[in-house]
Amino acid sequence: MYGRDYRGKTLNFEASGGLMNSSLVMQDKQTDSYWSIMTGDAIGGEYKGTKLVELPVSKKVEWKDWVQEHPDTLVLSVNGEQDAPDPYADYFRSQRGFRGQQATDGRLNTKDSIYAFRYDDRPYAIETDGVEGGKTFELHDGSHAFVHRAKSAELLEGSSAYWSEVGFERRGEEWVEAGTGARFSPQSGEFEGGTVYRLSGFDTFWYSWSLNNPDTALLK
Repeated sequence: MYGRDYRGKTLNFEASGGLMNSSLVMQDKQTDSYWSIMTGDAIGGEYKGTKLVELPVSKKVEWKDWVQEHPDTLVLSVNGEQDAPDPYADYFRSQRGFRGQQATDGRLNTKDSIYAFRYDDRPYAIETDGVEGGKTFELHDGSHAFVHRAKSAELLEGSSAYWSEVGFERRGEEWVEAGTGARFSPQSGEFEGGTVYRLSGFDTFWYSWSLNNPDTALLK
């Protein structure tokens, strides 16, 4: 998720109709600049060469869980029409990328599921298969990332990721941020009892992220 307030303007985004490495390219109505959704970079128009600010506030959940928590949610529809029940089923079942595109970085398979994020202007990726129940990783400057995914989570369920300068510890059945003592709640996907910085990443496929971010550090 990116912030809309940019250089004194509030930008309104829409799909440009174009793709770059199988990933959406957005267009803002104020300046006609084009933005890569995978990097946040302006690739054309007035703001070309600049970057949007990522916001660590997105949450990926299934509709049934969201509406249970927020029963008064309004659903945006186009012309009152509803999408097919699962228009992307074939895509998710396939081992091939969109329109057959493949990963050129062989460290992972094309459709391997990853959690991707940026820290200190560097792109990172972590295989989601290895973070069920929580796992910690050391970053390039000695700080730490904590990534959690529910055990037996469905493909479309999101992961949670946080940053700490001092690290995270496993204490019995709980994960704790060492600096604040905040404890991670698997139910809410958040740390409770202290403020812990949330990383502004998201779950995606290896080919889509790595084609747009070829210098990605893959954390094991």
